[in-house]
Amino acid sequence: MKKTLLFLMLITVAETVWSQDSLKFDKGKLLDYYQAQQYAEASDYLKGIYKEDTENPKELSELGYAFLMAGKLPEAEKNYLQLYAKDSASIPVLYSLADINIRRGNNSQAKKYYLQALKADSTNYITYKQLSKLTKADLDINRIEYLRKASDLNPEDAEVAFDLAELYFKMNYMDRAAAVIAPALKADTSNLQLLKMSMPINTAEKKYSEAIETGQKLLSFGDSSTFVLNNLGKAYYLTLDYKNALKYFLLIKENMNDREALYYNIARSYRGVRDYSNAVVYLQKAINEGVSPLAASYYGLLGDSFENLSKNEDANKAYKKGLDFENDGSLLYNIALVYETKLNDKKNAISYYEQYLKTIDKAKQPKLVKFINTKIEDLKR
Repeated sequence: MKKTLLFLMLITVAETVWSQDSLKFDKGKLLDYYQAQQYAEASDYLKGIYKEDTENPKELSELGYAFLMAGKLPEAEKNYLQLYAKDSASIPVLYSLADINIRRGNNSQAKKYYLQALKADSTNYITYKQLSKLTKADLDINRIEYLRKASDLNPEDAEVAFDLAELYFKMNYMDRAAAVIAPALKADTSNLQLLKMSMPINTAEKKYSEAIETGQKLLSFGDSSTFVLNNLGKAYYLTLDYKNALKYFLLIKENMNDREALYYNIARSYRGVRDYSNAVVYLQKAINEGVSPLAASYYGLLGDSFENLSKNEDANKAYKKGLDFENDGSLLYNIALVYETKLNDKKNAISYYEQYLKTIDKAKQPKLVKFINTKIEDLKR
């Protein structure tokens, strides 16, 4: 009986060990989780197999990856830090730790890991690319240098090419911007981001036909964005093709940010086709857009400040300047009041009260109309 029990216990232990070993080597199940993007399930699966205090690098790596993909960042970091303690020059480990810190908002720590990766391997363009993303200021010399090195190591990377070309464009280094864009665009001729970046660069280099060709290509791809239409219009205008310039400028929706520049370009194009009536309309729109809607208020406050300093001539000059921007009546009244009460100029006071009277809604403000008319009558005596 005892022998039978011992035999059964041995079988049970053997089955348990065999079962655990089988689970450890069931890579197919783990792969199924990954392919289905069930990373939380994958991490739970591995936790059930590996010892909690494991120091096996392979197991730590598998656990770290599963936790990272599942978004369980503290657990992922714990495993990767154990790997880091064993090998602080491991590029995959440094990248994973940097990624974890970026996702947790600790960019400064992430940058430290990437700089360590750079010491371990200065020929990996990904490290330079990631460092450029963590260097926020556009024209930071370090960011430019990181992008330049990444571009030198992999000139076909579209994202790096775009970012570096954009910086060179802002710095007015058009030849450098064009040189950076060229190999990346050659590798991916349908990359909309690179095509769009090349348009203003070509225009700046006076390669107008290339800018137009690129713009038409973008339109054929379905990109009729304000950026594309605006750059097409500019390129056509600079080739003196005012008709086409006007065509593309007029396609731009007027709710764009820089309406002043749009109206100005439309006005210039209308002048190019000798349509001066429309040129006047759009130049007036451009002027209105270029002036702050608060300009009249600013001059009103300026005039009032001069009044309080007893500089009444200067006060009226400021009020009159405000009339160039908006005539809501209040400035006319202020001018009339200064002429009446401070400059003793009845003639001009009457003139401005009469102008003010025309701005009043007689049906809604009959008492005010009566008050101003009384003032005018008194001044005429």
